[in-house]
Amino acid sequence: MNRLFSVKMLLSATTLILAIVFITSCKSKEKQESTPPVFKVMEIKPTKVPIYIQTVGQAVGIPTVEIRARVAGYLRTWDFKEGSMVKKGQTLFTIEPDEYINDVASAKADLENKTAAWEKAKLDVARLKPLLSTNAISQNDYDKAVTTEQQDRAAVANAKANLDQAKLNLSYTTMGSPINGAVGACNINPGNLVGKGESTLLTTVSAVDPMYINFQMNETDYLKIMRYIDAHPELHGKPETFTIYLTLSDKQDYDHPGKIDFIDRQVNTATGTIAMRAILPNPQGLIKPGNFATVNIILMEQENGIVIPQSATTQVQGKVFVFLVDKENNVTRVPVVLGRSIGQNFIVLNGLKPGDKIMLEGFQKFKEGMQIKPELTQDTIQVPARPE
Repeated sequence: MNRLFSVKMLLSATTLILAIVFITSCKSKEKQESTPPVFKVMEIKPTKVPIYIQTVGQAVGIPTVEIRARVAGYLRTWDFKEGSMVKKGQTLFTIEPDEYINDVASAKADLENKTAAWEKAKLDVARLKPLLSTNAISQNDYDKAVTTEQQDRAAVANAKANLDQAKLNLSYTTMGSPINGAVGACNINPGNLVGKGESTLLTTVSAVDPMYINFQMNETDYLKIMRYIDAHPELHGKPETFTIYLTLSDKQDYDHPGKIDFIDRQVNTATGTIAMRAILPNPQGLIKPGNFATVNIILMEQENGIVIPQSATTQVQGKVFVFLVDKENNVTRVPVVLGRSIGQNFIVLNGLKPGDKIMLEGFQKFKEGMQIKPELTQDTIQVPARPE
């Protein structure tokens, strides 16, 4: 009997302990559930946001000059390093000059011969003129002497022109760079015949500083620029007012800003775009003709713009949302309209205002209307004056 009583007492004690543990666990769980989760939250502050137009452009060297053989002959020398920078007047190629040296000597001799004949003809006219007044010679003889003098004078002029041409042809045997710039590859090696029946292309030189960027702009963006100019009379007739920044194909910003220096007279009806050109310094020659780059045209800076981290956004069925925290720390998912990205941030066009608080994390744990304990993070987003 006592043994049975002891077993019953043991079961009762065990049941009591389990009940106490269960109640304690429930209270602990209830306490945990009643404590709001902690998430990082950022209060949005207004900032200046650059308003700009973005398009793609291609670099072009202006001027770009083709070096061609202007006289026929065998290429003697090639006096530059391909791809190097050359100076205006620097010798690039030499053609065998012997033939042209002989042509100059021959033209000089011919000029001297023609000059001697002309001098004799002038003396004949001077000698016969007094005889004509005394009827010692006929008018016909005098006229022949005058005609001969005129013909010899014309022959001298022709001989001078031939000599000048011979000297010019000789000068063409030495070909220099007409501009400062970067020289391309050599198309013809020494020893080859050039200029025979054609002006053989030997190489090309392109100016590289400054560098020009050609780009196309759609009608909508072009009208933005024109309307902005219309609203600011001080800008009339000054497209160079707008600053141009480049982002190169490696996604790195180019250090030197530029200006628009040309806007075409008409819109291309086939593409709906208008041709434009910008000019930028290129002192190190980093940009080469043919390089592609993103062209950013700064119009103005907008006051009280809204910029948020890209990580604060999420997409659901093609729409972009952020998680807005109200005064009671309840979370609501709200749609936003985004503009262009600036580095790792987005410009918000619609959906948020200065002073709003948004969640920066915990989106996977989000439930509509849930309450959180915000851990306020300072808004330190700095928007550069130029696009990134």
